[in-house]
Amino acid sequence: MLARFGGAGVVTTLVGGAVILALDVGLGVDRRLANALGYLVGAGLGFFLQGRFVFKGGTRASGVGWRYLAAMLGAFALNQLVLSLAGSALPATRLGHAAAQLIAMASYTATQFVLFRLWVFRAA
Repeated sequence: MLARFGGAGVVTTLVGGAVILALDVGLGVDRRLANALGYLVGAGLGFFLQGRFVFKGGTRASGVGWRYLAAMLGAFALNQLVLSLAGSALPATRLGHAAAQLIAMASYTATQFVLFRLWVFRAA
């Protein structure tokens, strides 16, 4: 299961991360907005991948959608906190912005796995 989570995570992280970095580093969009938009794209893809391929409980079980949304919002709040702290601590350069985004992404990845495994896609 951890390998499937990692595989799905790589896909969603690459897609969401590409959106984030293109907006933040490439176009100069505010780092919080860029992060939120990339997170939204990754969350939509992740709902499908996590439910279908990782936890194999599907996304149609009672309450899964609401639990997924709650878990994603909680992980996103932590992500934004970490992004703000890392953004304040690192240089205001492109490399500093990219590093802050990567640190924030790591924080929500770990949080999501725990929430998905123990709560969102738990066996009925």
